[in-house]
Order: sequence, then C-alpha cells, then structure tokens
Amino acid sequence: MNKFTKITGTLIAAWVLVAQCGPLAPDASALPAWRSIGVRLPQGQQPAVQEGQPVKITRQGKSLKQQGLQGREDVLVPLELIRKGLKVKVTQDAGANTYTLKKQNVTVTLQPSDTGAKAIVNGSTQVLPYEWKVVNGEPYVSVKVLTDHLGFTSSRKEAGKTLDLVPHRLNDIRIETRTIEKNIPEASIKVEYPQVGGLRSKEAERKINALLQSRAENFVQASLKEAKENQPSPNGSPYEYLGNYTVTYNRGGLLSILEQTYAYTGGAHGISFREGLTFRLSDGKLLTLDEVLRANPGFRSIVDPAIAKQLQATEGYFGGFETIGNNPDFYLKENGVVIFFQLYDYLPYVFGFPEFYFSFPELGIR
Repeated sequence: MNKFTKITGTLIAAWVLVAQCGPLAPDASALPAWRSIGVRLPQGQQPAVQEGQPVKITRQGKSLKQQGLQGREDVLVPLELIRKGLKVKVTQDAGANTYTLKKQNVTVTLQPSDTGAKAIVNGSTQVLPYEWKVVNGEPYVSVKVLTDHLGFTSSRKEAGKTLDLVPHRLNDIRIETRTIEKNIPEASIKVEYPQVGGLRSKEAERKINALLQSRAENFVQASLKEAKENQPSPNGSPYEYLGNYTVTYNRGGLLSILEQTYAYTGGAHGISFREGLTFRLSDGKLLTLDEVLRANPGFRSIVDPAIAKQLQATEGYFGGFETIGNNPDFYLKENGVVIFFQLYDYLPYVFGFPEFYFSFPELGIR
C-alpha cells in the first residue's frame, strides 16, 4: 500500500468522525490557511513596528524610493514599488478589478475585496486572501505574495524597521493547473493539481506529472466512494470535497509543492490534510527530508528540541512529541525548510497546521 492510499484511508476515517458534530455551512473560511495560524519558530528579534507605521524597503541592501507599511501580520508593499523597484511586471485590468504580477513563467492574479486580495497563481486558486490596503489611492499587498510565489526571500533588519528583499532566479519551467470536477447527488468534488513543463529531462517531466495526476485522480475516486457509501450526512447536506495546491519553492533545481485536501461531510466543520512534495527536477525523484538535508545528517538534534520547546510553551498542547521521526511532513520555503504536523496531532483544531521554519544556515547548510 503506497503512502497516498494510506493517507486517503486515514482522511476518510477522520471525515466520518467529524461528521458527528452539528451543522455549519462549508466555505473557504472553514479551511485552515495555507499560511498556517499554527506555531512558528521566532526569527530573530521581533519587529518593533506598529501596524500602519512605515517600513523601509531595500533590494539586496540598496534602498528603494518608496516605503512599505506594517500590516496586521506582514509588511505591505506598494505595487508601484514592486513594478519599478523590484522589476516585476505589474498590470491592471480596471474593468475586472484585477492586478497581475508576472515573473518569468509565474503569473499571480490578485482580485482585491474588503477581506483582502484573492490570489490565483498559474490558474491555482489559493485558499485564503492576502492582506491588501489602499492608501491615498495607491494599492499595497502583503510581501508574502513575493516570497510565496515570485522567488524573493525577505529578512527584517533594524528591529523590523527595514525589510530587505533578495530576488532569485526561478527554475526555467512552466507550471499549469489542471482541474477535475465531479458532481453527483451525494457530493460535489473539485480538485486542482499541477502539471509541469519545460524540463530538460522529458522522462523526469513525465514521472513528476504522472505522480501528481494519479494523486488527484485517486483522491477523486476515494471521495466518490466515500460519499456514496456514507449517506445521508448527519444534517442532510451534500458532501463537499476540495483539493488544491501551492508551489512553495521553485529554484536551484528543486520544486516543492504543498497539497491540501478538504472534506465537509455535514459536521461542525470540514477536515483538511496536507502533504509536501519536493522533487529534484534533473531526474524527477521525490525527495525525503533526509535527502534534502543530506549535508547535515544530524539535523534532528537541532529541530527536535526546538519544536519540543515551542509545543510545550503552547497552551492546549496535547503532549507526546519526541521527534519528527523518519519521514516527517515538510516543504521548502524561502531559504529553508518548513516542518509541519497535521490537524489535531499535537494541538487543538484552532491552531491549524503547526509549522516550524528552519533556515538552511540554522541547519548548518550553506
């Protein structure tokens, strides 16, 4: 039995348990965010900048003309600075009320609203919107749009009063979104999954795409089976199954993808599951964390105590964490790795997916 089959079985068992609770209409707000609300390791000194205060923006240490603003969670960067200072192509469609940011083969379309800017990346709809603000007629968006999708890394300096952005060349590949939709009386199913193109090795390209497609198709088939065999739902509502993804890292010959599946089966809320997939583009190999961090085989001696300390300091911690184990969930991000856990593994649902970021230098990898 492969790992995906085991995951699907675990998910379906969890969905049945969740369905015993009271009703709540399914919507995107019920899904834990891609940008987890869980636990993160502190990254140096905490910013001493209040919301709304200016933040100096630099590019590789060189000051840019315009400034950013401290938002509720992250620094907000003006789109004009992104266009002129960072040399990212930015266009506006006033009629559709959208802005499009493009770097190499990555296209991010932002659709602003009162709750933030919905992002569609190469055709893939991201789960939650990015923070968005208009100041004196000028639009600002969370810097996470740049670091999540457009190949920038960021660091806070001068007690958070300066944000330095470093651009990196993305892998010269194409990523397109494919969609599978099924609607039956018992359920609606929609899955978005990626397909890659432009790899030098066509065998590696075929290998990666076959795996990504089969995972999506297996999820759809498992969802159809579960929906037909477990009706009616506790409150009579049709089931809903969703699958989507985000590309978290796309440079240096590596491609990291975070997949999320969601199921609502008539309970108090849906249940989600995530899995990180990191590929080596030269041969299409799906890498383990040990293979990614092979330069430091003893990395667990760094991450295990750090994660344990953070969990123990979190109210509601269930206990039981000792080590990330042999095959932990992870994905690559900016200049490091994010190790994460599933809902309910160690913390209540409200914490989402607990995530722990470690930069490569922290792990002794240069």
